[in-house]
Amino acid sequence: MEKKKPVVIHEFGILSNAKKPTVNLGEEAQLSEPSFENLWNFILENKGGDDADEVMSVHVKGGRPYIKTGRYVGTVQTKDGQVIEILPKIYKSGDKAEEDIALCRRVFLRMLSCFQQSQAKSFQEAALSTKENFPILEAYISRYLSEVERLLMDGLKKNYFQVEENQKFLKGKLLINKQISKNCVDKTRFAVRYSKYIEDIPQNRIIVSTLYKLSKTSQSSVNVSRSYSLLSAFSDIPPSSNVESDLLFSLRSNRLFSNYENLLQWSSQFLLNKGFTTFSGNHVNQSLLFSAEKLFESFIAHLFKKYAKDYAVSSQHSKYFLVDKYGDTEHGKFRLRPDIVVESKDSKNFAYYDTIIIDTKWKNLDSNAPDKNYLIDIKDMYQLYAYGQKYHLGDSYFLDIIPKLVLVYPYTEKFQTELKPFVYEEVKAKYGLKLVVYPFNLADEENDGYKRQVGEIMRLAANPEKKPFPAKKEIQVFEKETEILTDNYTINSDDRYMLVGYYRSEEHLEWILKNRLYNVRLGDRRGALRGLELQITPSRIVLYGGSGEKDSVRIFTVNQSEVMFADKQKMEALKYPAGNNGISDSYKLFSLTQEIKNHKAIDVNKLKRDSGRSEKSYKPLFVKY
Repeated sequence: MEKKKPVVIHEFGILSNAKKPTVNLGEEAQLSEPSFENLWNFILENKGGDDADEVMSVHVKGGRPYIKTGRYVGTVQTKDGQVIEILPKIYKSGDKAEEDIALCRRVFLRMLSCFQQSQAKSFQEAALSTKENFPILEAYISRYLSEVERLLMDGLKKNYFQVEENQKFLKGKLLINKQISKNCVDKTRFAVRYSKYIEDIPQNRIIVSTLYKLSKTSQSSVNVSRSYSLLSAFSDIPPSSNVESDLLFSLRSNRLFSNYENLLQWSSQFLLNKGFTTFSGNHVNQSLLFSAEKLFESFIAHLFKKYAKDYAVSSQHSKYFLVDKYGDTEHGKFRLRPDIVVESKDSKNFAYYDTIIIDTKWKNLDSNAPDKNYLIDIKDMYQLYAYGQKYHLGDSYFLDIIPKLVLVYPYTEKFQTELKPFVYEEVKAKYGLKLVVYPFNLADEENDGYKRQVGEIMRLAANPEKKPFPAKKEIQVFEKETEILTDNYTINSDDRYMLVGYYRSEEHLEWILKNRLYNVRLGDRRGALRGLELQITPSRIVLYGGSGEKDSVRIFTVNQSEVMFADKQKMEALKYPAGNNGISDSYKLFSLTQEIKNHKAIDVNKLKRDSGRSEKSYKPLFVKY
């Protein structure tokens, strides 16, 4: 096959027929007529597939046919040997096309190395970047060959398989029917079936088949030579006679074949002419196409896991549902999957607990288009708001933790600095959800540029307005109103309080749950709230019973707009179980809303000891945070 120079185009570019006039619709590259026809027919074969229109589409303008690339990047090799590279658009100020292509290819390979679905953990990008115009397909083939070499170093797996042979000795099970039909004359032979421990197993046959294909697909003399060298090491193993059957068996292998996992996934792409799409056909030798959005998402997640070392970073977090309960079932509906969730590792110290929710979008924004909302899709704004609400009300420790929200977009010529923070609700004592929109510069790859940007996102999430603010203080536990409110102190609407309260019996707890109310005494009786302390309305109430055991603790959010005062007559009307001390003359009632069931363990007795009071004291504790 004639060696052809790769044709390079970016996403949303134009591919046209070299024998036709250009269509002049933006970035354009031309293919030879056979290559163009092969690619055109390849697209038509797959038209109607789930991702077909987002990969490539065919068009005609003024009688001139052309192909438009879409949101997928990677490489396609047509039947006539033409390699087409579709690169992601990585913005870099400059006008040198060759440097731009080298940058895009380098960043693409780096993103591909972190792509979770491909599990390609160690692309040799340093070596590849030194080779001028080294195509992505050859890079991928090279990585596959390196993985085969690693497997040979570790040793090929063997397995027991049933074989049937006509032997000179009796071994295993004698096959009576075949013995009669084959050996009725030669009595020295035995038709037998037995288990044999061999390397000729489906997993190894798939690798051999892939090496044969790559030796014919590759246009790199180095890769071809490596393929034939590796085939010699598999000389006793034939290629697969039924690729789909062997692949199906291999991909269901047990954990003993875990070191084959990457190779088998890649083999399925090469052997079935598939990338991470559903595409295949008779007009291409190979297609390896990847969603640019998924690559970006996976790469940003990788960078946070690498550089946000003081935090627990999860990708595709799936703890909550948009709908907690459906009908009579206890199951949620519409699972939420933020791209990245960053949480403080030290969840024991709730004064320093943080949650940052990050979603990535491979879309172009325009800082100069405020009238068009900077081209931000309103669906993305809704999505981040839903995340903020659920992670605020869910298992966000037992304080009123407000998640930090971030949308990360690619850095472009029109979007080079973060936007001013978007404030969903200016009710600080309630939600205060704020959203940061940040441009991530993939070209900023030197001098720890990625690390710097990760740190900047973390700082912006914590302080979107970039206002100076004091560091978080340790929690404060108050026992007397003079400790909470001095002559110089007034209630600040930005302050938050948690009330740790006691329920004295199961009957009292049933009353609390039935009425969704928690009562604290007022007046001069022991344990009552007094004076200016009455101004405080907590955002969370922690209830405990017995002697403060951890398993007795229950946590509720508080409706701060529904705080009531009740006299003795009102409490009697509510059928309040008074206990031995009788009903007091006055109470303050807090309205309980949602119960947080999956909270972290809380040691109430430790809170009491930290406040300097006895574990036998049941007076309400206020915690300011």
